[in-house]
Amino acid sequence: MKLLKLSSSFVLLIPLLLNLGCSSSGDDSTDPTTDFALFPASTFTAGYTETRYLSGPDSTGERYTGTLSTQTQPTSTYFGQPAIPIVIEAQFTNTATGLNIADISTGYYSTSANDRHYLGFDSPIETTVSAVTSAIPQTAQIGDFGAIGTYTFNSGNVAELSWRLDDDGNDLAKRFIHTTFKDQLNNIIFSKTSTSTIDISGNFITTQLVYYFSDTDWAITLDAQ
Repeated sequence: MKLLKLSSSFVLLIPLLLNLGCSSSGDDSTDPTTDFALFPASTFTAGYTETRYLSGPDSTGERYTGTLSTQTQPTSTYFGQPAIPIVIEAQFTNTATGLNIADISTGYYSTSANDRHYLGFDSPIETTVSAVTSAIPQTAQIGDFGAIGTYTFNSGNVAELSWRLDDDGNDLAKRFIHTTFKDQLNNIIFSKTSTSTIDISGNFITTQLVYYFSDTDWAITLDAQ
């Protein structure tokens, strides 16, 4: 069985993409002045763990199944400042060939809830060496969006992360986290988009992960439940 380790993404998240359940979106628009928490309350509590099941097709029609897990660890230090590490691991397997793919990363968040930054993230194959980050608000309204940060790795590759909040109907919102990886020549290597339906408290109802590899024009779409 072949094991591939993919460049990790955000983790903002995946740290923010868990606590999943059943979809309940509908046709009734959500009040655009509603303040939605962007993080579930337990996200930054040491010892928090969550595991969900993944399934979905790739762009050739083959199917994959697997798990998505997260674990919030005790406060440590990252780039010389206190940080909350959150380990994210997605493991999924081609049901026909047995090909196994692992997306593993540790993301580090600043400890202040009023000035939350995604400081950087490390994977088995790349480590953040510098970052320019923006504060992630505790709450947002429909239509809000923003940058999370730009991260340079020891390989010379660069990742850009951003977020957006859209209406999902019936007092729910849809939160997007998009990550783009570029090489040293600014060519896009890989992207990952997580789309999560959330309630007003930031709890995740559903999540979908989409990975895209530009060099092979290959994509995979996974629903977590």
